[in-house]
Amino acid sequence: MNLAIVLAAILTAAPAAAGPLGVGLPSLPGALGAATGRTTGVLDQTLSGTGNVLRDTVGRPRTSSRAYEKDVNGLRIVKGEVLALSPSAKSLEIARGLNFTLVRQTSLDALGLNVAVLNVPDGLSAADALAALRKADPAGVYDVDHIYDPSGSAVQKTASANAPSAISHAPLRVGMIDGGVDQKHEAFAHATFVSRGFVADAQPFATQHGTAVASLLVGADSDVNGALPDARLYAADVYCGQATGGSADAIAEALAWMAANDVPVTNVSLSGPDNAVLAAAVNAFVKRGHVLVAAVGNDGPAAGTEYPAGYPGVVGVTAVDEHHAVQLEANRGADVAFAAEGVDVPVAALNDRHTTMTGTSFAAPIVTARFALLVPRADPRLAAEALAKLEHAAEHLGPAGRNDIYGYGFLPRSPSSATASR
Repeated sequence: MNLAIVLAAILTAAPAAAGPLGVGLPSLPGALGAATGRTTGVLDQTLSGTGNVLRDTVGRPRTSSRAYEKDVNGLRIVKGEVLALSPSAKSLEIARGLNFTLVRQTSLDALGLNVAVLNVPDGLSAADALAALRKADPAGVYDVDHIYDPSGSAVQKTASANAPSAISHAPLRVGMIDGGVDQKHEAFAHATFVSRGFVADAQPFATQHGTAVASLLVGADSDVNGALPDARLYAADVYCGQATGGSADAIAEALAWMAANDVPVTNVSLSGPDNAVLAAAVNAFVKRGHVLVAAVGNDGPAAGTEYPAGYPGVVGVTAVDEHHAVQLEANRGADVAFAAEGVDVPVAALNDRHTTMTGTSFAAPIVTARFALLVPRADPRLAAEALAKLEHAAEHLGPAGRNDIYGYGFLPRSPSSATASR
């Protein structure tokens, strides 16, 4: 009998597919305010790479729709693939019996996990194949491979200006999970990078978004004043210029790489849906005492929670302008921990240029740097103490107490510019 027919029968008997965390994974540890900024899409068209291929700000070809399909919620996923989290031999045998094939299995040793990528049977969508696999193996943890996008975009060109003198933080190491960085830019003349790509058979690929975020962390020239210019930046490229870049399994692998290299604090200016594999990787990362700082997203005040900012233990960051008015399209919710400047921020651009960018993507590095100054190594106690210190140091904004617009309040780029402790 045709396998597609068999699996279709399983699907017919199965209940509606559960959400990404409804697969046996244990639970993991609005008032209105002034708004500012332009409504800007995160996938601005930019020309980069060889042959003037039209790419988005993280390097994906604009003609990449054939590499994607949609999940049951209409969200983009890698076509024809399902992820299995730390599958048992029995789970893999069940998958083989349903005509799934194993593409690869990656050990995330530093997180105590592994991820198997399975090709779905011919004739089925990834969403339908996932539902069939969950029905056949309810003890397994499976999900589709969601795609995550950057949380900010270029908005205008900026003139050169002398930046304030930077503070030296030579002993520090800090992480970044994003698109690739144009390391030849003058802003990185004295920066130290450790780079790696996390898309199969691909190398890091210089992108606008990754270059901008990196410049806010370790850049230093007449236009850009990175918060940690002398820190060693571990730059994980989860896009590598590939159509399926930004997938959940790539981000999970990047987190394991950060943990294996003892990078205590990592910035991730990406956002997307809940995913079982990503949730498990983030949970393991945070439990080890690493700090993960994430942009909350730019889909507007009415948008739902986005991830990884929405996972327990992750430090979610929103963006405000120089007058502390919240960015117009910034997400709001319980995942917002802090606000930082992220509207019309001067950053490095491709080809040794400069621009300004707006988005929660560009506020997150400021908060990442503040944590990096307080957490020299992965340690749950140090991470908790740093969070308490920054909650106390933040300038309260908006409604009383922690609120869904600004979180605990505004954090400037350095302790020296913070308001006096209260």
